[in-house]
Amino acid sequence: MDDRSRAPYSGPGHTATTAHVIGGIWVFAALGRFDYRFRRLLPLLALAVVIGLNAWGAVAGGKLIQGGWNVPGSEALRAEELLADRFGVQATAMIVVYRDPAQDAGSPAFQKQVAASVRNVADDPVVDDVLTYATLQDPKFLSRDGSATFALIRLTEQDEAAVDDAQRLAGLVEPPAGVQTYITGVPQLYHEFNDKIESDLVRAEMISLPIALIILLAVFGTLIGASLPMLMAALALPSAFAVIGLLASVTEMSIFVTNIASMIGLALAIDYSLFMVSRFREELRHHPVDVAVERMMATVGKAVAVSGVAVAIGLSALTVFESPALRSMGIAGVITVVSTLLFALTVLPALLGMLGHRVNRLRVPLPRALRLVEDDADAADRRQGRGVWSWVASRVMRRPLLIGLPVLALLLVAGSPFLSLQLSTGGNLDDLPPSPARTGFQVLAAEFPGGDTDPIVVAVTYPSQVAADGLAKQLPGLRTYIERLRGFQGVKEVESVLDPPKGMDAAAYEQLLQAPAAQRPAQLAPWMQQWLAGDTVKVQVFSDRLPDSDAGRALVDEIRAVPPPATSEVLTAGLSSRSRDFIGSFNRSVPFAVLIVVGVTALVLLLTFGSILLPIKAVLMSLLSVSASFGALVWIFQQGHLSGPLGFTASGTLVASTPVIMFAILFGLSMDYEVLLLSRIRERYVATGDNTLAVAEGIGLTGGIITGAALVMVAVFGAFALSSVVFIKAIGLSQALAVLIDATIVRGILVPAFMRVMGRANWWAPGWLQRGIARLGLYEGPTRVDLDRPASTEPEPAPAG
Repeated sequence: MDDRSRAPYSGPGHTATTAHVIGGIWVFAALGRFDYRFRRLLPLLALAVVIGLNAWGAVAGGKLIQGGWNVPGSEALRAEELLADRFGVQATAMIVVYRDPAQDAGSPAFQKQVAASVRNVADDPVVDDVLTYATLQDPKFLSRDGSATFALIRLTEQDEAAVDDAQRLAGLVEPPAGVQTYITGVPQLYHEFNDKIESDLVRAEMISLPIALIILLAVFGTLIGASLPMLMAALALPSAFAVIGLLASVTEMSIFVTNIASMIGLALAIDYSLFMVSRFREELRHHPVDVAVERMMATVGKAVAVSGVAVAIGLSALTVFESPALRSMGIAGVITVVSTLLFALTVLPALLGMLGHRVNRLRVPLPRALRLVEDDADAADRRQGRGVWSWVASRVMRRPLLIGLPVLALLLVAGSPFLSLQLSTGGNLDDLPPSPARTGFQVLAAEFPGGDTDPIVVAVTYPSQVAADGLAKQLPGLRTYIERLRGFQGVKEVESVLDPPKGMDAAAYEQLLQAPAAQRPAQLAPWMQQWLAGDTVKVQVFSDRLPDSDAGRALVDEIRAVPPPATSEVLTAGLSSRSRDFIGSFNRSVPFAVLIVVGVTALVLLLTFGSILLPIKAVLMSLLSVSASFGALVWIFQQGHLSGPLGFTASGTLVASTPVIMFAILFGLSMDYEVLLLSRIRERYVATGDNTLAVAEGIGLTGGIITGAALVMVAVFGAFALSSVVFIKAIGLSQALAVLIDATIVRGILVPAFMRVMGRANWWAPGWLQRGIARLGLYEGPTRVDLDRPASTEPEPAPAG
C-alpha cells in the first residue's frame, strides 16, 4: 500500500513540504506552526488570562438566579405584574411548621410555645410581621386533624433577595422541646437547593476526575501524557466560570449553568486533549517535533475545531428559547466550548512543542490488557489500522444489511418510550431534591386546608375603580363568571370577594359589597383589600390537578376561554398559568432549535468533508443515539423505572428543558467522535482509494482513542447522575448512556454498515462544489487528492446481506 502520509522521519534536517503531505489543510497547519514558534509564550499568556478573568469575575461578577423560567411578555407574567401593581409587590415568607405531641396545636398553651419559638425572628430587620393561629384565629393555620400548626413570617424581601438571609433566619428559630419542627418557605427551599447544587458539583468532580485520570493512564501509559488533558480542564473551566459570572452581572444566568458548564467543559477538555496528544505521539514516531505539531494540528486539530463548532452550534440553539434560564444555559455552554477550544488549539500544541519526546516520560507499567492504545512505537506501527474495532467493522461490512438493519430496529424500539413524553417546568415538589424545606412544604400540602395546590389566580380588571365605587353594576356579571369557573372538572373551590368573611350574614355582606368603600364598616376593610384593589378583582381557583402538568395547563386553557364579565379584561397567574405559557413558548421554539442544530451541523460537515452523503449519515446516526437515550430518559425518570436504585421520586413528568438541553449537547458531542472518525477514514481513503479498506483502517486507527474518550465522557456524565437534583441526574445518566451507544453500537456497527452499502458514493459531491470547498482550506479537494492517491482499487460491493 502506497502510504506517503506514513513516510519515516529521516533526521533533524528533514524539511519535507508538509503542506503538500497534509493536503489542503493550510489553515490549521499554519496555526500549528504559530503554536510551535511561540510555544514558550502561549502558556504564560494563558495563565495570565485565567488569573485575570477570575480576578475580574471576583470583583465584577453577578449572582446566578434561581428562576428564569417565566416567558417575557406572557399572560401569566403580565397578570403577576398587574396584581403586584394593584395589591402591592408580594414579599416572600418563611414558614415554621410545628406538630403538637398532644394533638391539640390550636390550644393556648401550645400557641404560647409557638410564639416563644419565633420571638427572636420577629426582631430581625428583614422581618415585616409574624402571623400565627393565636393572632388571627384563621382555621387555615391548623392542620385538618388539629395536630399541627404553622407560623407565617412575612419578610420585606422577595424570593431571590431573601435567599442570603434564609440560613440566618432559620438559625433564630428556637424549636420547642420535644416538638417536631420544619422550617420551610421559598427562600429556605432555594438556599437548600443551592447547597445541593454546589455539593453535587464538587462530588461529581471528585468522582469523575480520578476515574478520568485512570482511563487516560490506560490510553497514554505515561504520567506526562495523561496529565495534559487535566491541565487543559484546569485552564478552560475556571475561565468559562469567570466569564459566566461576568455575564451574570448584566443578564440573567440560571444557577444550573454551573453544572452544565462543568459537565461539558470536563468532557470536552479531556476528549480534545486526548485526541491531540495521541496524534502528536503518533506523528512524533516519524517526524521531528515541529513537523509533528504541524501535522497534528492539520489533522486532529482540524477535527477538534470542527467538533467544537458542532457542539457550540448545538448549544447556541438554546438561545432561540424565550425563557432566560434556557437561554443562559445555551450562552454558558457556548462560552465553555469556546474556552476549551481556545486552550486546546493554542496552549496544548505549545506545551507539546516544548515537551517533544518527553511527553512519553514517566511511563506507568500497565498490563497489556488494560492498554487502550499501544505505547510501544514498533508495535504501534505494526498494528496501525488493526485491532478489535477494525475486526468488528470488517465483519459488519461483509453483511452490512443483515447486521445493520436489526441494530437499527433495536435503537428505534429503545427510543419509542419518548412518544409518551409528559413535560413540566420543574415546579412540582417531586422535581426538587430531598431537603428539610421540601419536607415542610410536603407537610403543608398534605395536612393543611388549601395547602395541597397552587391556585390559578384570576385578575378581572374593569374600566372603573370598583374598589372605591363598589360592585353594584359588576356584581351580576362577576357572579355568573365565577359560577362558570366552579363548573369545570377538577375545580374544588373558587375564592373571591363574593365570599363573606367568617361570621357575617351573606345578604348583609352583599349589600355592603355594592356600596362605595366610604360607606362600609372599617372592620371590613382588611377583608375587602384581599380581593379588591383599584380597578381589579382577584379570584383564586383551587384544583385537584397537579399545577405543573398537562391537566393543570388544560384547566388554564379552559379558564382563559371563558368570556370575561362585561367591560372587563381577564388575565390568569399562578404556577399553572406560568407552566402553560412556558410550555407553549417552548413548543413554538423547538422546531427552530432542531432546524438550527441539524442544518448548520450538516453544513459544517459538508464544508469539512466535501461530501453530500456523509453529513446526512452523520445527522441520522446522531439522531439514532439521541433518540435511544431519550427513550431511556422517559422510561426511567418519567415513568419511574429504576427510581429506587437511583434514589429519586418520579413525578410523572420531565422538566421540559431536559430533553432540549440533552439534544443540544448530545448532537454536538456525537459529532465529536464522528468528525474524528471520518477524518481518519478520509485520510485512509485519500491514501488508498479503497472505501472498504479505509473504513476498516479508520475505525481501527481511532478505536482505542474513541473508546478512551467515550469512557471519560461516561465517567464525567455518570458522576453527575449521582446528583440529588433530578434534573441534573436525568441529564447525566441519559447522556452517559447516549455516549456509550454512540461510541459502540453506532460507531462499531451502523457507521461501517452504512458506509459499506454506499461505497464510493460516500465521498461524492458535484465537482464545482468540492473545488469551492477546497479553496477554504478545510478539505482536500479532488485535484489534491488525485495527486496523493493511487488509482482506486476498490472492488465492486459484495451482495448485501
